[in-house]
Amino acid sequence: MKYHIGITWKSILCLLCLGSFVLAEGSGGFAGSFLRVGLGPRALSMGNAQVATSDNIYGLFYNPGGVAHLKDRELALSLSNMSLDRRFNFIGISTPLPPFAGVAFGWINSGVKDLRSYNSNGEDVGEVENGTNAVYAAFAIQPIAMAQKDGALKKVPADFLSIGLAVKFLQEDISDKGDFDYSANGVGVDFGVLLRPVASLSLGYQIKDLGSKLSSNTNDLFTRGSQLDNAFPLTQKVGLFWISPLKWAALAYDFEWNDKGTEKQHAGLELSSDYAVGRVGYDDGRFTAGGGIDFDAIQGLRMALDYAFV
Repeated sequence: MKYHIGITWKSILCLLCLGSFVLAEGSGGFAGSFLRVGLGPRALSMGNAQVATSDNIYGLFYNPGGVAHLKDRELALSLSNMSLDRRFNFIGISTPLPPFAGVAFGWINSGVKDLRSYNSNGEDVGEVENGTNAVYAAFAIQPIAMAQKDGALKKVPADFLSIGLAVKFLQEDISDKGDFDYSANGVGVDFGVLLRPVASLSLGYQIKDLGSKLSSNTNDLFTRGSQLDNAFPLTQKVGLFWISPLKWAALAYDFEWNDKGTEKQHAGLELSSDYAVGRVGYDDGRFTAGGGIDFDAIQGLRMALDYAFV
């Protein structure tokens, strides 16, 4: 089993970091912005270029197709306490399903507490708390490997193609722990494909937030309440991950666009050895960096300690 833990130098002792970039995201003004920040120190330090290198627990977020390539059971934990009382937490677990599938589950929790609340007259009426949650379930298969068990496609590499689906259950609440209690719920779907034409090159595609929205009814909160449906932008990504002939150097690149007209570019470089790794990246206008170590903690348990500067 592999256990992931990390540090991001933007918030002390945390795995993930929203920093000051949440509002700077191109689609930050639309619903679901907490799911467009990024997940995991490896991804953040490589500029969020991950759609073609997602064969780990974070595949459920970046490309569900990568979950079919899991080699070990993995556990990832994150607790992030940031400025302005913000939080961004993640827990996930994944396991391969030999010989040609994998499954992963995860929970992202984001929010802020102690927000001042004002009525229509501008009067301070106390504090409210906001929380958003996304619970993921992802499954992926390698169709070529499946066909080869029946004697077909023997000349095609077994890991040439993998496809995956992630279903996420969405929830948001705003509450003053008294009379005001707003909540919204929804479901969304992500779909991903991963191609490996040769051992050193992977190509990835993800379409994210198919049908994702937060639905609520405010009739109990306001005199003129209504049914609200806040749809998430539909996002697509294509990318590549190339392992150079040097073996210890690899490059990643993603191009991202959505139905709101936003386009982004992500790039990353990873330099690795048996026990240590260094990373730099470009995340649509800002530079990132990080690194980590990989070691055997006890027999049967391998740990990855990663950090990112964003």
